[in-house]
Amino acid sequence: MENIYPSGASAGVVSRTAVVLVFLLLAGPFGTLVPVASAQQILPDITLECVDSVDVDVSPGSTRTAMVNCELENASMWEEEVSLDISSEDLSATGPDSVSVPAGETVLISITVSADQDEEAGDYQVNVSAEVTSAGGVPVPGLASDSDEVEVTIAEYTTCDHTVGQGGGTLEAGQIISFSVSISCDSNTDSTTKFSARLIDDSGSTAWPSGFDDQSPQCEVLIPDGGTSENCQFQILTPSNLEYAWEGCVIVLEDGGSVPKSCPGSNVVNIKVEPKTLGIGSIELTGNESIFGEYSDEAPIIIGGVATILVLAIIGMLVARRRRRSLDD
Repeated sequence: MENIYPSGASAGVVSRTAVVLVFLLLAGPFGTLVPVASAQQILPDITLECVDSVDVDVSPGSTRTAMVNCELENASMWEEEVSLDISSEDLSATGPDSVSVPAGETVLISITVSADQDEEAGDYQVNVSAEVTSAGGVPVPGLASDSDEVEVTIAEYTTCDHTVGQGGGTLEAGQIISFSVSISCDSNTDSTTKFSARLIDDSGSTAWPSGFDDQSPQCEVLIPDGGTSENCQFQILTPSNLEYAWEGCVIVLEDGGSVPKSCPGSNVVNIKVEPKTLGIGSIELTGNESIFGEYSDEAPIIIGGVATILVLAIIGMLVARRRRRSLDD
């Protein structure tokens, strides 16, 4: 009679059957001691179950790793040696090559998954396979195996640093505070962020001062996967009618950043804005460098008093002249 099965398939069936028979023979009389109801437990058995998913943070300063826990359950009556195969196309996944699982027990194994910092955000797969290589000390290749798949999510991240350029100093009311900012960002996804200027006075107030006008172009940074560098210009017009000197600093914050309670010691623009000076010719009547010196805040009162005295003196002179003329007549 003609053999209707392919030779390869027939060889596979014979080989597997032969392994089972050899295993039962080597197991000896122990198989006869097992009740019929538990006959399925005589042969090697392994069940592999891993966590469904894990997240990996690859942002600067992170460990860029995650632990995956898997359970190996041996429902057979034999202590088993189980070989493990752990693989991933894009990530690094490492764990034990083999493990012993006692009869009727469950063993926990841990797998370390790691990724590069420039790994693009998204979902990746880690495949785990387990195969029983021996049971009760008897080699049993191909009799029991199992596999599972773990989804690894690379979390999105975007981090930016900025450096404030030179600027500031002492300005007169009505002048413009002008400076530039150099921005460098790292990211593993396409994203966008914005930067804005904030004023902090020497008292620690972060409320935007009345009369100061932020005329800066919008500082929006478009960040491709991998990162980028940008420069932004900032311009703040000071009020021309400032009555008192304003002292503090200008800081630059990324959207969502917290405002400090005082001026930081670095990466800021320190400024002092003084009221406009009033002068005659080249002589300043107001300001710290004026003829009034430290009494410049009282300059309007002093000037008003002097003007009143001059007016009264002129009126007195005119009255005296009229009296003289009337006496001469």
